Amino acid sequence: MTRLPDYAVLEEVGLTLYERKALIALMVFGVADAAALCREGGVPTSKIYLAMEKLAGLGLAQIQPTRPKLFAALAPDAVADRVIEIARERAERFATRAPDLRELLMSLPGRVRGKQTFVDLAFGAESHVKRHLVHLAAARGFQILQRIARNAAEKKVRHQVVFGFSYQNAQRLVEFLRDHRTEIRHLTGVRYSGELGHPFHVVDEEVVVLPLDHPFVHGGRFASLLIRDVELARDLTHGFEELWRKAMRNLQEINFDPRRSQEPPPAA
Repeated sequence: MTRLPDYAVLEEVGLTLYERKALIALMVFGVADAAALCREGGVPTSKIYLAMEKLAGLGLAQIQPTRPKLFAALAPDAVADRVIEIARERAERFATRAPDLRELLMSLPGRVRGKQTFVDLAFGAESHVKRHLVHLAAARGFQILQRIARNAAEKKVRHQVVFGFSYQNAQRLVEFLRDHRTEIRHLTGVRYSGELGHPFHVVDEEVVVLPLDHPFVHGGRFASLLIRDVELARDLTHGFEELWRKAMRNLQEINFDPRRSQEPPPAA
């Protein structure tokens, strides 16, 4: 028996291992009977006819109804084009049924929501974004700011942000706002505060994200906690509302540096 690749990429269009092996073996032979496909492709005799009928039904092979049955391969380009077409058809069917899935998941009773605290620890700034901030975007992938913006716009989500700063990092904040002005344009409210302390994200009524920073770590962020806890989410929400009430609406409200008051007045 020749060892043939099974091309796992074909699994993306719903082909099982034996169906993939049968297809590849047929592509090698061009024309073959079931015995040859089983022998060279490593397919059990009990699986080969169902596999070939499925391949023929998908337009990936041809069957000659003789005794014994013969199977014929299509041209490589034709098979590749048909696989791409099948993948597109599957994606389109999924897209049309996705709203039903969303509605089903949203309708499930939340009898145990918030009764037990769940904590997930992610190490590194990249994991913080991919595993935790992605909850703000309700989608996988990046750019994360763009995904959050699209999600907020489509679902009319209130997305309020308080940017914390100090006199030491105020310039970095200004640079961030300038570099990402397009991505943050969707924000329904932006304010600024020097009292923020530790950054946090309240995703919804039970999910919060607590980034962990340290000045000795390159980039500052070394880990992140995602916590599912209704009480914690409620406390942080109340804290954010109080912070929002006191925060500045515009950076231009910073009109002096208190350290300057310690400098001696200019000589007369």
